[in-house]
Amino acid sequence: MGKLALVAGAHGFIGRHVCRILAEQGVTVRALGHGAWEEADAARWGVSRWLEADITFDSLAAVASGDTLDAVIHCAGGGSVSYSYGAPFDDFQRSVSSVATLLEFVRSARVGKPRVVITSSAAVYGDHGDEDLDESNACSPISPYGFNKRAAEDLCRSYSTFFGLEISIVRLFSVYGDGLRKQLLWDAMNKLSTGNQAFFGTGRELRDWIHVEDAAALLCAAAQAEQGSLEIYNGGHDKATTCEVLTLLSECFEGMPQPIFTGEVHTGNPQRMTADSGYARRQLGWHPQVPLSAGLRRYVDWFKFARQP
Repeated sequence: MGKLALVAGAHGFIGRHVCRILAEQGVTVRALGHGAWEEADAARWGVSRWLEADITFDSLAAVASGDTLDAVIHCAGGGSVSYSYGAPFDDFQRSVSSVATLLEFVRSARVGKPRVVITSSAAVYGDHGDEDLDESNACSPISPYGFNKRAAEDLCRSYSTFFGLEISIVRLFSVYGDGLRKQLLWDAMNKLSTGNQAFFGTGRELRDWIHVEDAAALLCAAAQAEQGSLEIYNGGHDKATTCEVLTLLSECFEGMPQPIFTGEVHTGNPQRMTADSGYARRQLGWHPQVPLSAGLRRYVDWFKFARQP
């Protein structure tokens, strides 16, 4: 018998890539989440069984069907600092309550002893100034989004310590890639393609960019490698400022203007958020494959196709 994994939030930007990679590695993937997904489309992403549903005990049980699971990967949850300010309770439900439900399901249901992988965020660290962050840095979030991600991580510590669950927490930094219709790159392409070159911030905000395929590969590695009972990994790849990224975008799309920055700073966004991802490389043998320049060019090519009527 091959391995069996359950992916929550599988229809999302990161989740579908996780499903595809697992399937390519010979893992049978069952999945649930939000979004209408025809059976043929789900199958193309490697999903053998899809359920459109919230993360509840009943929906998880329906997808698992009482079988022994080797891994459970949580790719659902909030994904925006700005959204957490406008809808803090909904962000809590997505980021914390859904994790609590999944952990309790694994604890109480008869599905074996799967490795649980939780998708977390660099936002748990807060603002540490001019340094690369490793997993030993203190968590001092500066946004509701970051606080909710930290609360989800605390639940993982509790379930690992008191109930013996084997859990990996993956703190992803700035994930981007083809198909992402929100956040900086999507907004920037829509603005620059219409001649609007004004952006918030100074342009000197430094981030650690990781292509969605590399982020998904890290989550899959964390789901299958031999590890300690509770592990935490950073996921970043290429460091670049907002100005550098938007300038590369404009150069990839002929005729776009160069970006101009207003100097206005968003609440909850630190000036620098970059990773030391060495632990994931050493422990999991994970090596990101998509350099930022190539990933941005792919994004521009996808955007040209995606915006066609």
